[in-house]
Amino acid sequence: MQLRRLHTIFLFVVVLLGAGFYHVQLDQHIGLARNHSNLWNMIVKSNIKNMTSSMMEAAQKSLETQHLAFNSENSVSTSRNKLQRDSDYKKPPKGKRWNIFAHHAMYNRTRFRQLMAPDTRYVTILREPLQRLKSAFQYFHLEDRFPGLQKQTPRGVAYVTTYLKRPGYWDTHYQQPPTPDGREHRCLRNCLGRDLGLSEKHYDNNTAVQEFIQGIENDFTTVLILEYLPESLVLLKRRMCWTLYDILYAHGTHSRKQRYKGKEVVTGAMKDGFYKHNKADVMLYTRFNDSLHRQISQEGTDFLEEVKHFKRTNDNVLGFCQSKKWRRQRNLIVEKSKWNDAFSVNVGNSFCKLYDKDRKYWHLKLKSAYGKKQRR
Repeated sequence: MQLRRLHTIFLFVVVLLGAGFYHVQLDQHIGLARNHSNLWNMIVKSNIKNMTSSMMEAAQKSLETQHLAFNSENSVSTSRNKLQRDSDYKKPPKGKRWNIFAHHAMYNRTRFRQLMAPDTRYVTILREPLQRLKSAFQYFHLEDRFPGLQKQTPRGVAYVTTYLKRPGYWDTHYQQPPTPDGREHRCLRNCLGRDLGLSEKHYDNNTAVQEFIQGIENDFTTVLILEYLPESLVLLKRRMCWTLYDILYAHGTHSRKQRYKGKEVVTGAMKDGFYKHNKADVMLYTRFNDSLHRQISQEGTDFLEEVKHFKRTNDNVLGFCQSKKWRRQRNLIVEKSKWNDAFSVNVGNSFCKLYDKDRKYWHLKLKSAYGKKQRR
């Protein structure tokens, strides 16, 4: 059997509010299960609500099966999200570095180079900026933070439509939530860039934004795009020498598919105005969306065939776990193909059980285990 490379991975999730093809409260699952012969050290950094819950659940499952060091919430200060102070996080057990960081935080290059091993690989995932905003309005009920916005919105029309008519105006009328967490978790402008470390004072400075994007390109080995999630995961699998089993994920297991309240009436002029107002995010997303497709074009003729095979396999596994057949001690056998060895899902009645647990379950379980390790 070919030996698989061992990588330290920094998985920084910046997808904001659910999946591209679902309007979800979030928690589309990403189950990155793996063999015991492979070790992943990763930081799953979630910022605001996004597909981060999914990635965090995946990482937390990994911690349970691999007995890795896990960091969880420690401070309630707003600076916690920037990891500026030692008190902003729980230190790893004596003599160790973190294997996984799974919590809300902004990307801080200096701090994470202190916390993670020198060979850490950084991976992030981005979402189309306008789609992120729509989900943010839906999930956080942002209309409540803008005095007068609800009254100016005609009956039956989505509140985000009113915002998009004058985003610059409404931003100046935004009322910050009273709690530090509320302020950190709600974002309106250039949110992808903000969570990756772009300073607000540079939002309108094209030169500074270009330099920032170049820095992200230098730091991150792979940037996934939510709108092309299966393609992104297959590309990540190839980059990291993972297996098909490693990238299985469940969409919808813990999510509520939500329809936007009211009709969205978003004109071309409104889109143009929003993109101009969020130019830094547009530049960031465009750069890495183009990069993803360029990398895919270089992967060979069988790449899209592998994507189709992965999607079919993933749907079969999800259907199996949701059907509850696994409760009757039955296994799903995935046949060998040119892209994967044969494997069995739910050996020992474990896979589907883990598939069905959400981030809160893993957070509490691993936080307790982490505290015990620290006391040893």
